[in-house]
Amino acid sequence: MEIKQIGKGLAYHLVDTTALNTAANPIMAGLEITAFGMSDEVSINARIFASVIGYLGVGSLLAKGRDLSRRIFGVTEKSKEKVQQFHDGTYLAGFNAVFAPIMYTYSGETDLKKIAIGTLGLMATGAVLGGPIGYAVDSFRDLTGLQNSERNSYPDLVRKQTPIVKKTIATALIAASIGVMSATYSINNFVREYFNQPVAEQRISNTNNQGLEQVVQSKN
Repeated sequence: MEIKQIGKGLAYHLVDTTALNTAANPIMAGLEITAFGMSDEVSINARIFASVIGYLGVGSLLAKGRDLSRRIFGVTEKSKEKVQQFHDGTYLAGFNAVFAPIMYTYSGETDLKKIAIGTLGLMATGAVLGGPIGYAVDSFRDLTGLQNSERNSYPDLVRKQTPIVKKTIATALIAASIGVMSATYSINNFVREYFNQPVAEQRISNTNNQGLEQVVQSKN
């Protein structure tokens, strides 16, 4: 019995942490390299740090804490969606207030102003996205067969799918999350490299492009 309980607890831990990373990492990567003014390196380190310590236990702590908080305040999956969204947003904002400074400091950020901005930004983001992230946790539990979702907003089309189809959907969501995050860093790197070119190089590049366009036009 104990082994079975340990296995079930481990399954919840892995699924909950994966759901948190899948939902949060692409959004946070975009905010960190734009609104928070952090470098790609610091942002990538922060995402790796958050993911690793998530699988080491913090992800489960966050998810279990959410479950406990919902029980304390009488929030269930059958509660109004607005109530669930408000609770999860408030909960995640409070969690991030403690977690963010540790994460950014460990990730190599030494500017206290940027750490403060990142922390406040993460709290605000948690308040806004806590609901969707909580929704992701409930959805992944359903998709992996751990716990059927009773949320009224959960699509019946997904709810009625076979276990294999549900697991395929979960895998696709994970892949999409990684793809979006990679594209975010690639686009940001391209933009920075372009605008960091000396003015002369940009003029040469523009001149070459114009010359190429003229050649193409003349051939046509």
